[in-house]
Amino acid sequence: MIESQVRTNDVSDVVLQTAMRVVARELLVSPERQALAYAELEVPTPSGRPLWKPRDFAKLAQAAHVSAGDRVLVIGGAGGYSAAVFAAMGAIVTVHDPLASDLVLEGVTISTGPLDGPPAGPFDVVFVDGGVGRVPETWQSILAVGGRLCVIEQAGPMGKARVHTRTEAGVSARTVFDASPPALPGFEPAAGFAF
Repeated sequence: MIESQVRTNDVSDVVLQTAMRVVARELLVSPERQALAYAELEVPTPSGRPLWKPRDFAKLAQAAHVSAGDRVLVIGGAGGYSAAVFAAMGAIVTVHDPLASDLVLEGVTISTGPLDGPPAGPFDVVFVDGGVGRVPETWQSILAVGGRLCVIEQAGPMGKARVHTRTEAGVSARTVFDASPPALPGFEPAAGFAF
């Protein structure tokens, strides 16, 4: 997975690669899906939240620039993989997802409120584990100064991975790559017609 799907897609962060090697994806999916855990596709988990394609997760995780000691919030992370990788990188991780009540990961705190009502920050990184048609202001409001909100915004079939960074003056965003992970329920892009 690292050699064929991650490094070949310009993910060069060695700490991230090492954490992805350590976290066993097959332990986070249903037993009948374990053979697919490392495939380049979304794989269902017992929580109902899919694991992302390794390429999409790795590219957005690298854009997050997570360092040891960073306070990381994973929104919609009941699948567990993103949180486990960030914890393996030395981050202080919280998963915020109403489906996460049964999630047990070493060194990870669980919050089970509505997705658009995250716990109080500040957080150095807010990582959204699913595509969204809209970004609630509440996700930006919990960023520390210098904090990054990493999310894939979908306005149609193809989404844009974006990093929103808080500064003293406000929040700015930059696009880093195209992707189309499964949308978080309640955050699907609005239906529309385009030529």
